[in-house]
Amino acid sequence: MIGRKTLGRAIFFGLGYLAGTRAGRERYAQIEAGAQAVVARLRARYGTDGTDGATSASGGSDPYRDIRLGS
Repeated sequence: MIGRKTLGRAIFFGLGYLAGTRAGRERYAQIEAGAQAVVARLRARYGTDGTDGATSASGGSDPYRDIRLGS
């Protein structure tokens, strides 16, 4: 038979776990929304919609086109 202390601790742990995961999800949503806002501001500032006119030989966009080696 489970003692009262053990049962109380299990219930307390369960409630703490639920509260912590909910707070974590809310905080993650806040961080994600902030990051999306920063990206939107940068795109507006630099006048890009995330698409790119540069293409490589394979036909896809080249993510490294702005990297310069030398000089």
